[in-house]
Amino acid sequence: MHPLALCLLIFLAGGCGALSRYGMTVACARLLGTGFPFGTMAVNILGCCLFGFVYELAAVRALLADAVRVVICVGFMGSFTTFSSLVFDSWALASRPGLLALNVAVQAAAGFGALLLGMQAARLI
Repeated sequence: MHPLALCLLIFLAGGCGALSRYGMTVACARLLGTGFPFGTMAVNILGCCLFGFVYELAAVRALLADAVRVVICVGFMGSFTTFSSLVFDSWALASRPGLLALNVAVQAAAGFGALLLGMQAARLI
């Protein structure tokens, strides 16, 4: 694939990832409230699972072209998952250390679990 075409696809996938992140964050806030960053947690956990799934299909099983992996993982997932938001949301919880610790611990543990889940799901294909 031509490098310029790849860059354009990454750009477009990034826009889709950002819009998806926004939609998930708004939906979580409406459903679960705004007292805890459920939206950021949801996109990070789902993003880790999808990243593991795509990585397994492309890099391990060779069922997806490397360019497809790059477009999805760098473009879409890069803007969908939000580690910087995780850190910012955790900082905002600094006055409530229990919630801060819960936020970081759950997202890290669930993220690793979701990554492995995505990889396992891809192995079923």
